[in-house]
Amino acid sequence: MEAEAQTVSMEWSVETMRRTLATWLSRLTTYARGKEILIVGPGSAGKTKFAQYLRWGALDPEGQRHMTYGITKSPAFVLGIGREPGLLLKVRRAVDTPGQVGPRHHANLVGRRKPHAVVVMLDCSTSLSATERWLCLFCNNLDTVLRRGSYAARRLDALVVVLNKRDQIDSGQSDELRQAVRQVLHQYLSVPLGPERVNAIPVLDCVSVQTGQGTTLIDGVVAQLTERLAT
Repeated sequence: MEAEAQTVSMEWSVETMRRTLATWLSRLTTYARGKEILIVGPGSAGKTKFAQYLRWGALDPEGQRHMTYGITKSPAFVLGIGREPGLLLKVRRAVDTPGQVGPRHHANLVGRRKPHAVVVMLDCSTSLSATERWLCLFCNNLDTVLRRGSYAARRLDALVVVLNKRDQIDSGQSDELRQAVRQVLHQYLSVPLGPERVNAIPVLDCVSVQTGQGTTLIDGVVAQLTERLAT
């Protein structure tokens, strides 16, 4: 199912992506009907760069780093994919979070904010053990949050795991990381979300800086997210 979902996203990604800030006339409608997207992950995983690309469609050069010291919320905007009418995603806000607060805090944010989507950004360039440890702590606490907050669980339309900086590891390391991520998701989230829903969680490669290969990978992530949330 994961492979099929990724194929669909790549088909959409080659089409035009259109981003429009909501005007004062449409702001209330976009806010009322739009989706909140919460972006979490360890420090330096690329959360801010992904949030900026989601909103603006622009990437920073490699080596340019952003530090996020507090929760940052975007204004409402609309994202369209494909030739019109295509898919249309109304975003109430994209919420970028600081990595230094830790995985438990990020899981608790899901309970407090009750987002429609959670994007988990992981850093391929860090050790597998460190990545696995962060994800275990996040998913373990998310399990508790979703069991206690039935509304948060019902409102969560999409959970997407993004393996950022994919260009910094080889295919063998990528396969090992992807397998570890799948095992953690099943271990901690099969009860609150159900096995079928966990199986459908996309685990996607990403590069969130300007490279010679263009924006194919990050466009695929944006398309996958749009497919799950578009109205």
